[in-house]
Amino acid sequence: MTRLSVTVDARPQFSVVTLIGDLDKSSAPLLEERIAEFMRRGHVCLVVDTTELGFCDSTGIWVLLTSLRRAYERKGWLRLVGVHGFLGRLLDLTKLRDAFPIASTVEESVHELSGGSVIASR
Repeated sequence: MTRLSVTVDARPQFSVVTLIGDLDKSSAPLLEERIAEFMRRGHVCLVVDTTELGFCDSTGIWVLLTSLRRAYERKGWLRLVGVHGFLGRLLDLTKLRDAFPIASTVEESVHELSGGSVIASR
């Protein structure tokens, strides 16, 4: 099992949360707290990059769902990118894939958000 690394790149109109490692029962509280802390500071539009996520269990899915709900409650949004492997399979098995807007890459997600125009990014 690999530890979870959570990095946040705050951009002008949204933030990218990058996950590297395993999102499971032991690491999910770290992600939940980082996202909750970020939202408390007013960053409620999030792109969660799961490209480097090696594993995800039901606890990880629960944190993503809770974060999605919290973002919507604050008039924001949460999008997933790079969904594959365990996370993709869990989203399919639980029929939760449609609950999340999903794109292949951060760039694709940004393009979709901007309606084809470029959203400022670093």
